[in-house]
Amino acid sequence: MRKTILVLIITIYWSSIYGQTPIDSIFENSYKVYESQRLPNGMYRDSKLFSGTDYHPISIANTGMGLIALCIADAMNWINDAPNLALNTLKSVTGHHQTFNPDKTSNGYFRHFMDINTGQQAWNSEYSTIDTDILMSGALFAMKYFEDDSITHYTMELWNSINFEAAIENPNTGKIYLSMNANGTGVTSSLTSPYSEYMIVAWLAKNATDTPSSIGNQLWNNYYSSPSLLPQVTYGGFQVLSDNPTSFLSSFTHQFNYYLCNYFTTSTDYLTLFENAQKADAAWWNSFNNNQYEWGLGAGSAITNSYQANAINNNIDTIVSPHIIAGFIPINPSGKNDLLTLWNNNKGKYPLPSGASILWRYSKNDAFWQPNEVIGIDYSTMLFGLATLPEYLGDSFFVTNNDFFSIPTTNTTNLDSDINITLYPNPCTNFLQVSNLNKNRNYIIYNVAGEVIQKGILFNNRPVNIQNLSNGIYFIKFNAGKPLKFIKQ
Repeated sequence: MRKTILVLIITIYWSSIYGQTPIDSIFENSYKVYESQRLPNGMYRDSKLFSGTDYHPISIANTGMGLIALCIADAMNWINDAPNLALNTLKSVTGHHQTFNPDKTSNGYFRHFMDINTGQQAWNSEYSTIDTDILMSGALFAMKYFEDDSITHYTMELWNSINFEAAIENPNTGKIYLSMNANGTGVTSSLTSPYSEYMIVAWLAKNATDTPSSIGNQLWNNYYSSPSLLPQVTYGGFQVLSDNPTSFLSSFTHQFNYYLCNYFTTSTDYLTLFENAQKADAAWWNSFNNNQYEWGLGAGSAITNSYQANAINNNIDTIVSPHIIAGFIPINPSGKNDLLTLWNNNKGKYPLPSGASILWRYSKNDAFWQPNEVIGIDYSTMLFGLATLPEYLGDSFFVTNNDFFSIPTTNTTNLDSDINITLYPNPCTNFLQVSNLNKNRNYIIYNVAGEVIQKGILFNNRPVNIQNLSNGIYFIKFNAGKPLKFIKQ
């Protein structure tokens, strides 16, 4: 109680002097991390140095987080050109940039790290499934939030370029490829088992087709449709999800799923385990008489091995991750006060080159250690969690905008007023033109067996990209209209 009163007094004093409360500063400065990592081509570096010349390459996953950061900045009125910035990013990602050509597999999986100028491989990085799907999630989030025709166009182009089910090694074992070969096959020596942040990979694969028998749906139904199907482990009396019943995962895994997978975000069962993960994290810290406001087991800069993904019983440098405290705010609102206490006590508080200060990782073992950089992908839950505070955007912001696959149907009253819709050329090769379509329409393409092969949004006078379809006979249907036959050859 005494700590809470002290935080309140300091907050009121700060606001009266500076016109902005400390939590306002923590929140807005968190966006400035992504602003500082953004490149002229719209891509985002992996990290921002606290001092010195930046050298980190592009992180494809952090580019996805950067797109969500733009949505938050727009909603908070911190910037006035967010849609154009997002569009610039999506054009670069889809190869519509004069000099930037992102390196990816034949079925759409991007390199983990890319050269900032060319988009080619950096740091000997792999073609990553989870990083590609985090990018895709960020693009879908931006499409949902901005409701902009051009953003939707490039997002759907990105969506249609990726074979999401190719990331699944075996729907019966639940194994997912961590990395892919250039020819689009999975690297068999690089696999992960349920459960982890790869739930995001499973979620996109499930929604890539409406076919119940698809391997994406099989994987989802076998493992992710209920958390009772997944391994769980107990700490301090709290059951939490893990990838095996004997060890714990870093807390960011649960947080990424909360912010990017709508099924997780809206499931009572998953949210109960999300709350348990927060309680178990805090309980581990309290087990060795730690200050109650110092907790958070996340990933990022470290002393040993320079980078760690810390978890219960796995934090050799005893590093506190404030971004994990923030990431749990939707189910632990008191985390706001913990962040304010850290801020007021100068724990984990570092200035960016711009002068704006942020909260980031610090060690309780070594009070003199300071990280060299702030890593965007790991830091993301600081910005996301703070955004859910009721005085800002509220938790409905993510519930609404990560609902990627509930695209509202356009008013279909007298849909056949799209008189004489025709497809050409027919037969066709890579692109299918549609004439006399008088409005933007949702569409689905299915084969002669009735299996949904592709879906998206079509804008007037724009072609449907069918490059990924095998040769054969297909049907395309716009909203509730009648199906039209075409041949791909």
